[in-house]
Amino acid sequence: MKKNKKAKRVINKQKLFSFISFIFLLICCLWYGGRAIYFYLDSRKTFENEDKLLAQTIIDKNYDKDNFKKINGDYYFYNDAKNNYLTYSNLTFRIIKINKDNEITLISDTPITSLAYGENKTIKNSYITKWLNESTDTNTGILEKNLNNKENYLMQTKTCSDNVSSVKNVTCKKTYDENYLSLLSVADYINTGSVDSFINNGYYSYLANNNSNKEIWYINDEGKLDTSDGTDIYGVKFTITIKPTVSLISGEGTETSPYIIEDNNSYFASYVTLGTDTWRIYEDNDTTIKLVLNDYIKINNENLEYVYSNDNYFHNDTKYGSLAYYLNHKYLNSLTYKDLIIDNEYVNNYYGEDNNFNYQTTLNKTIDTKVTVLSIGNPILNNTLDNYFTSTGTGKSNSSIYIINKNTTIEEIDVDEEAYVVPCISIMKENLKTGSGLISDPYRTE
Repeated sequence: MKKNKKAKRVINKQKLFSFISFIFLLICCLWYGGRAIYFYLDSRKTFENEDKLLAQTIIDKNYDKDNFKKINGDYYFYNDAKNNYLTYSNLTFRIIKINKDNEITLISDTPITSLAYGENKTIKNSYITKWLNESTDTNTGILEKNLNNKENYLMQTKTCSDNVSSVKNVTCKKTYDENYLSLLSVADYINTGSVDSFINNGYYSYLANNNSNKEIWYINDEGKLDTSDGTDIYGVKFTITIKPTVSLISGEGTETSPYIIEDNNSYFASYVTLGTDTWRIYEDNDTTIKLVLNDYIKINNENLEYVYSNDNYFHNDTKYGSLAYYLNHKYLNSLTYKDLIIDNEYVNNYYGEDNNFNYQTTLNKTIDTKVTVLSIGNPILNNTLDNYFTSTGTGKSNSSIYIINKNTTIEEIDVDEEAYVVPCISIMKENLKTGSGLISDPYRTE
């Protein structure tokens, strides 16, 4: 009997075409669908990042608040605003305004130093502008060179520079915008509420404007406006401008939760714990840092009062009975970390009519020592301290010296009078092993 032959399998061309078409369509869907999801997520991420831009975040959070108003297209915080705090380079700032281009202008909450403006000077050529901003001149940019990654965060600050003859007629037709750091204008002070402004917090501070007699406007410790010939030594509250592209990292804008824009900290103005003492970095060099104690020297929990010397302002750490001798012998030997402290150059000169109140010439004379006190021209980082010595004399051959008061005015006393003592030291930067530099997590040496 013959076996049946197997039936030959016939490929259905239509089914094959349908199958291939299905696979093709599936691949297309997966490819283009995946790309669509990718671009959606990417755009969503961009959108979210735009939502976190500092300027827009501030406007959205405050547009309906009583202490936030629009003046000539700019948004100002004013009166007793308490939601405009921001930290940058370990310093506390208050937001003044957000302008039409989302540039954010801020002012330091407390003065950063005390200086004379300079007689017959304008904002462009004042000693304060030179102290704040780097230039080709020597001893300039004392503050700017210590700021953290300024190219990433800051832009040049526009300051109204009109002459102001009367606070009842303030204009803003001219602006000065050649530097990162500037001073507050009379116009901006008035727009933030003047005497009722958050800027008025008990300090004397110079402003950016002259009057018709070339005198300089300033704010006194009561928040009132007055003028000076520029030889008065007042506080320096400086202004900066944050770029519109800067994003918010964290913070709510309050004093206890300020806006944070930096993802890494600078050494400048950060805190260091040595032994049981808290210090603060006021100068950051390549391998060394200079620190100032964050309190007075205390003996048995009482603030130490001492005399500077019995002759002049010169720092002589070999002369028994002088403050310099005490600091470099008895005080230094009392420190458990004295072996970390190194010799360094510190300013020790005079400041006054003898050198036309030019801090640049004051900074030219230095001494080598291990422990001293702040000089005119150094940053002041703790404005809660009062009545403490500088190492700066009032004249070339005078027997008087400057002390710093709490409101950052400078007072002259005889060198044999007593005042409180806030010491300065230097250590190698490599000794900082742990910590982030915050007051809650200071740098430590072990």
